[in-house]
This record gives sequence, structure tokens and C-alpha cells, in this order.
Amino acid sequence: MMNENQAGASSESLTHRFRRATLVELPCWQLLILAAVVGITWAASLFDWSFVTGRDAFWLFPHGMVPGGETDTAAPFAAYLYYVQNPWYLPLFYVPILGWPAGVNLIFADFVPIVALTGKLIHSSTGAVINLYGPYLFLCFVFPGVMMALVLVAAKIRYALAAIIAAILADTAPILLWRWGHVALMAQFLPIGALALYLFSLQMRPWRGLATIWIAYLILAYLTNIYLFAMVGTVWLCAIIQRRLDGFDTTWEALGIGALTIFVVTIVIALGGQFSPGTPLPFDSSYGHFSMNLASPFIPQSSGVFPWGRKVIDATNGQYEGFNYFGLGLLLASLLVVPAQVSWLRRNLKWHVALLSALVALTAFAISNRAYFGHRLLLDLSLPDFVIQILGIFRSSGRLFWLICYSQLAVVMVLGFRHVRPLISVCMVGAVIVQLFDVQPLRRQLIATIAEGPGIEELDPAQVAQLTARARRIDIVPSFECIPWQSEDKQPTKLARANVELMLSAARINVATNTVDLSRHTYNLTWLDLLREPSRGREVLLEEQHQRYCKQEIERARTTEHPGDVFVLLSDQPRPAEMLPGVICSPLSWARYCQRP
Repeated sequence: MMNENQAGASSESLTHRFRRATLVELPCWQLLILAAVVGITWAASLFDWSFVTGRDAFWLFPHGMVPGGETDTAAPFAAYLYYVQNPWYLPLFYVPILGWPAGVNLIFADFVPIVALTGKLIHSSTGAVINLYGPYLFLCFVFPGVMMALVLVAAKIRYALAAIIAAILADTAPILLWRWGHVALMAQFLPIGALALYLFSLQMRPWRGLATIWIAYLILAYLTNIYLFAMVGTVWLCAIIQRRLDGFDTTWEALGIGALTIFVVTIVIALGGQFSPGTPLPFDSSYGHFSMNLASPFIPQSSGVFPWGRKVIDATNGQYEGFNYFGLGLLLASLLVVPAQVSWLRRNLKWHVALLSALVALTAFAISNRAYFGHRLLLDLSLPDFVIQILGIFRSSGRLFWLICYSQLAVVMVLGFRHVRPLISVCMVGAVIVQLFDVQPLRRQLIATIAEGPGIEELDPAQVAQLTARARRIDIVPSFECIPWQSEDKQPTKLARANVELMLSAARINVATNTVDLSRHTYNLTWLDLLREPSRGREVLLEEQHQRYCKQEIERARTTEHPGDVFVLLSDQPRPAEMLPGVICSPLSWARYCQRP
């Protein structure tokens, strides 16, 4: 029989062999490649080659699965096609033939400016119009894992198993899969990469090289999406403050680096047209509607493990924007490291006080002044209207909790593998398996939206194509600016879908049109108008300008004079009797189109 010493030695040998087999350490570059392989494998399970190359029928009228995603994919795609085919202007994203007659700055079209710039450069040099959204969306499911592996590298963790687990949990995050349909919001790898840069910033005393990387990264974030830019900018500011608190930089050095970064990034923002005279006023009164429910991170939703957890928790009819479910795998993994996380916070609070304070503030902002747990209202804090308007600059406040979601994943991975034990590593693998099962409904739904092909169209596609092919300009009445774009069930209205169909058809052959789907509509109201009559208030001026703008649309349709101008009428205005003599109107599915021969 084996004595106690032999049994202990055997047990120790078994533990050692297990650690050696599962906790292999790799160089940094190999960890990143390993995470990339995991991401490519995952993305390949979602998209086929025809989707990535833009040849899939899906791209005839692309659509998503998030509420409102039926047009939130097609409209940015149309904006992309217009931008790529038109000449270069300043501001950089101005397109004169879209949103005619004033033109429009597409920085507000959620069309991923960095992708559009790349497509325009290709068109300028080759004449080819290439759909780059396929490769972009593919990479959006590869890079989260790569960036999370970079977080591990920054935390000096080199285990191959840790990189694999981190990559799978990041790539399969429910908050990423749920956003399918909002093209610009798919680049959620950007906040994760910012967390890695933050860790590097607190380890390296020479700041010059890191400052350059931060500037480039902030510009990349701005040229992707303003919400992602806000998250990346928050982490950058925390890095600046924490370096000063830790004594890495003097006050003047911190202020100097901060001022330089803001100056360079502001130049890029100005070139993009964010401050141009026709810029939409950013304020909005809907803050609190698109918020995060307090139950959202923890209660299973769209879950493959809990059949009852299939509905999104939404107490305001807008909290789908605050969908922030961690996923069952991350929740289980978080439970494994709770003692270590509490202990770590006690020991390291002062070393990360800036970032932790920012995460608390972002959580409060995401919840908003009306806090719900499920459908129970826990807090209703009345705020002055001007405060609501300012906070409404980021009206979909629930999105800003993404940074907290990915921060929690980073903390779990770092603490779980910093002093790893075989049992913890086995449990982490189990958590990953649970996560993969948990996200299957979202995965299947994403794949189904692509397999369905083009979205359901309101108008006859063949008739629309013939109409736009012979038109000099397409005016739509009412345009996107003059319609309710979403119904009570959060789906695009009939008029909104028809607008996007016509806009996309016109975009393919670069025909001018008056309609455009923007995140903010100005109706030609400017900052100067607001400054001239500050006592009347933004909402009053905006409503007056809105009515004037929509009446002008109807008047242009009624008095059309130029042959080749086509007016697609999606309502009963203007009536046939009100049209000038010589204008001929014909049916277009349930609508009409009118033109002067």
C-alpha cells in the first residue's frame, strides 16, 4: 500500500502536471495571436465569406435585430455609399447631394467615419465602390478578445488558458451580440483597449510614446462613434489624473500632456465638422428614457440557459438601449473571485481611485434620475429642464455602462489568474462553457437576420430602382425629418422604412435626395438662432423650425419646375389639385411619385 508520503507526493505531482498542462505561459505576441485565432473562429461561426465580401443578398437592404435595427443598418449603409462616391469637401464628412438642398454632415449619420474614410480613399485611387462593412463587422467580433488579452499582458499575466478564456468571454459578450443592427456601436473593443492602455500608462514613467498612442486611439474612437469616444476619453482622463496622483508626472506635465492631446483631437473633430455652423444642437429632453435598469446586468435576458429569461427588462419602453446583461458565464466567474476582488479593492483603492470614481459616476449616469429595478421605480429625482437637456447630449445613457461591464470582465480575469489554482482554472473553463450556452439565442438570432436576406421593403424594389435610375433628383415628402420614425412597439414606421428604401436606392447610383436619417435633426436651426432668442427656449424654436421646414418640403413638391426632379409622396400632401399644371403623378405601391416630363 502507498504510505502517506507517497500519496502526498503523488497528489503534488498530479497538481504540478495539471498546472504545467493548463497554465502554459507564452510570450505577449503569442497570447495576442492566440486570442485572435479564438476571435476569428467565433466570427467565422457567425458570418460566411459572401457576407464579409459584401456579395450576400443581405446587403441589398441590410437590417439588424436590436429594436429599430430594421433601418439603423440600412440608413448608415446608404450614407456610406453617398460619402464614398462624392468629392472631398471641408468639413470632411460634408455631402451636398444628401439632405438636399442644404447638404448634410454625415458625422451624425452613425456610419462609422473611419470605415467610410477608408472606402473613400479606395474609391479615389481605384474608382471602385467597395462595401467595407462586412470586414469591419467581422473584426468587431475578433478584436474584443484581442484587446482583453492585451489587458492581461498589461497586468503581466501570460497564461495561454487565461487568454483563451478572456477572448471567449469578451467576444461572446451579450451586450455586443445584442447590438446587432447598430453598426457604429459594434466596435466595443475600443473601451477594452482603453483599459489596456490605462494599465500601461500606470506602469511606464516615460509618457511621450504613450501620449502619442493615446492621441491616435482617441481619434480612432471619435471616428467610430461618439459614445465609444466618451468611454475611451473617460479612461484616458483617468490615466492622466492617476499618473499625477501616483507621482509619475508633475502637475504641469499632466496639464501639458492633457492640453496637447485635447488640442490635436479637437483639430480632428473640427475637420470632421462637429463645430460647423449647421451642426445639430446636441441637447435632448429624453434623458432617463433610454436608461439602464438596475436589474439588467444580473437577471438573465435573451438567455439560452434560463427559458424564462428571454425578455429584455424594460420599464420605460426605451431601456432596451440599457441592455447590459453580463452573461451567466461572467456572473459565475465573478462569484469565484468575490473574496479576492473585495480584498483587492481594499488594498488598491488609492491606486485606481480616478478610474473607480469614473465607473461609479458612469453607472449613476446610465441609471439616470429615474432608477428602476425591474418595473419597480426606486428613485425619481426631479431635475431642472436645462440639466435634462445637457444630460440628454448622451440620451441613450444606458450604453455608457458597457465600460463597467468590460472592466468587470478584466478584473475577473486578472484576479482569477494572478495567483491561479487548478480548481479556479477548471471553474473558469466551466464558466466559459456556460456562457457559450447562455448566448446561443442571441447568436442564432444574429445568424438568422443575415440568412433572411434583405429586410422587408415597403415599396416595390424594381419600380423604385427604375424610378431612381431616370431621376435627376429624388425628393421624398415627408422626408425623415418630418415623420415619426418609430412606432410604439419600437419598430420603424411605414414612412421611415419607405424613406430608407428610397435613400438606399438613390445612394447606389449617387442621385441627390432630400431625406437623410441622422442621430439629431436641426431643421436648419443653428446656435445663432438660439443665441438671438434665448428666452424662447430650444424646444419652442425647434418646433417652429420643424413646421416651417416640413411646409417648405410640401411647397417644393407642389411647385416643381425642373424635368427629372421626382417627388415621391408618402402622404396625401400636396394633393393632386394643388400641383402646378404639367406635373404628372403615378402610383408607387401605396404611395405616389410626381414629375414634370
